[in-house]
Amino acid sequence: MGSGGGMIYYFTALVISYSMDPDTVTKSYVWYDRERHCQEAMNDSLADPLYTQLYELYDDLAMTCVVSDQVSFVLKPKLRPEGEPWETKP
Repeated sequence: MGSGGGMIYYFTALVISYSMDPDTVTKSYVWYDRERHCQEAMNDSLADPLYTQLYELYDDLAMTCVVSDQVSFVLKPKLRPEGEPWETKP
């Protein structure tokens, strides 16, 4: 939660890294505008077929969500009118 009660969202990468040889680490990135979307992709097993294939072929496989420091957007609450909703102004 940011200042003023707004929500701040950051670009987040689903990172899959693996070694095709002992001297090289390969990384692949899928970018999301919210960390929650990245976590959903992992929790809903959306990347499992790719993960499984890479796991069978290469060593040192890892998959994780990495939150960047780049803001994707800020969601600010809307101002509400003063008074009760049933009150009308003359």
